[in-house]
Amino acid sequence: MKKTYILFTSLFAFLLTGCDFLDKNPDMRASIDTKQKVQLLLVSAYTNGNSGPIMEFSSDNIIDNNAPDKYGKCRSLLPLDKMYDEIFGWEPVVSSGAQDSPKYLWDANYVAIAAANQALKAIERLEAQGIDMSAEKGEALLIRAYHHFMLVNVFCQAYRTDELSKQDLGIVYMTEPETTVKPKYTRPSLTDTYNNIKKDLEEGLQLVSDNYYTVPKYHFNVAAANAFAARFYLYHREWEKVVECADKVLGTDDATVLSKLFDHHYEHIVCTDIEQSMNAWIDVKSPSNLLIYTTMSQAPYTNFADYGRYQSKDAALDYSLTGKGPCWGDRNLVGALSVWSIGSDQYGSFLGKFYYLFEFTDKVNGYGYIHGVTRAFTCDELLLNRAEAKVYLNNLDGATNDLRLWCENMNVNKKVMTMNADSTVKLNRTIIKNFYTQNAGTPFAPELHNMEMVPNDSMRISPEQLPLIHCCLHFRRIECFHDGQRWCDLKRYGIEITHQQGKDPLKTLKWNDERRAIQLPQEVILAGMTPNPRTDMSLPTSGSATTTTPPSEPTVTIFPVGLGSVSKATK
Repeated sequence: MKKTYILFTSLFAFLLTGCDFLDKNPDMRASIDTKQKVQLLLVSAYTNGNSGPIMEFSSDNIIDNNAPDKYGKCRSLLPLDKMYDEIFGWEPVVSSGAQDSPKYLWDANYVAIAAANQALKAIERLEAQGIDMSAEKGEALLIRAYHHFMLVNVFCQAYRTDELSKQDLGIVYMTEPETTVKPKYTRPSLTDTYNNIKKDLEEGLQLVSDNYYTVPKYHFNVAAANAFAARFYLYHREWEKVVECADKVLGTDDATVLSKLFDHHYEHIVCTDIEQSMNAWIDVKSPSNLLIYTTMSQAPYTNFADYGRYQSKDAALDYSLTGKGPCWGDRNLVGALSVWSIGSDQYGSFLGKFYYLFEFTDKVNGYGYIHGVTRAFTCDELLLNRAEAKVYLNNLDGATNDLRLWCENMNVNKKVMTMNADSTVKLNRTIIKNFYTQNAGTPFAPELHNMEMVPNDSMRISPEQLPLIHCCLHFRRIECFHDGQRWCDLKRYGIEITHQQGKDPLKTLKWNDERRAIQLPQEVILAGMTPNPRTDMSLPTSGSATTTTPPSEPTVTIFPVGLGSVSKATK
């Protein structure tokens, strides 16, 4: 009886005094109701996932150290994570949802998109109050377009034409904040996804401004927005627009272009250790860097011999960082790039931009988070994008000059072929034609399956254009090493590659292989999202083909520091 009385009187007292509590909004989320709050929200709207590793480990920039080498020798090295076995083997990743996995990238990009959508909703309300939110809206639209574009590059086939790409699966394009549990979505066509990206990109491009940024290169500034547009238009094959956007950033005068490219002389000559090299690559003051942001990524730990199974080595390097080129001899380009070797036994090599920053959570035991820094857009890549577009516009001399400028900037050791005393790089159409024709059939000039992919004039390459396209792809392979763009180029041109994994039979990725679209995360498939087609699906599926669960906040892993040593290559 006594207990009953106490509970009753407590409840009565609550009813008498709790009215104020009931009048309050129980939703404890911050209300985005000012211009400044929108700006702060957009700071967090950039992904903390790095799509570079999954695309890089799928490409021909990586080999398996456990496969027999030219002497028949095999190693017994461990991968950093079981998922690298699956990624390198072009298999669905079912073993891990760790950093750099499909699950992590899926969640990280959609979380960023959700933040952009929340900002856009707030912007809509503030604009209704007469507040100018043009710059913030431009950034939010570009963020939304960019992260969908990143998802498309990983989880979808390459764009072909609007008509042909209607046959390929795109990814769900989110334009509203998610407000329901277990929402239902249907994957649209790749054409629909590209059209949505283009709509947001072009609207954002008209609105974006540098005026309110403290550090513009941490945001979608005007130059970064144009560089994004140039890459999108390159993949979408709108050549005139590629050149137009690139010109706005680079200019058209040779001296102006060179002043905006990466300082290889400083990185190679002045920087004496790996941390200095990394800092040179990611320097916010570098005129080359247009947009940079940090990511949570375990992939840099693959650079240590402890986890040395999958590395950049042998043919992967011979046809990229340390190989010959049209205007430099065998291995001379190492003189322009600090190529760092892994361990004394040469497990592999990497560039300083693929190192890491370490955030300690426990200094005593040496534990913390490792961060990578993504150079999302650079002037150097933009220059090569412009060169490729000029080839299709039949401006072959203009394309050649852009390629020459890229080499000129690389020529820090004066070993590139020059024109007499003025040391200007000697690169012309004849030299390009001779080099890539001579090396036809090799990774310098692989067979392109562009006409099988797109049997119309939009991808037709004339005999005069072909060597220049090979040159663009070769230089892009070097420039974008570690960034994942090589995988996109392999897809765009239907270039076939092979992977030798352990002692298994050689695996070939054909030009029309379904595995060029990396499989969706198993959690997303099991929730009901339509998977990418596979002739032999190894993943179970359940539920409706139109449902999925919203992405979760990506989880992060704590790592120990100091797992190995590196040294500068001396080749």
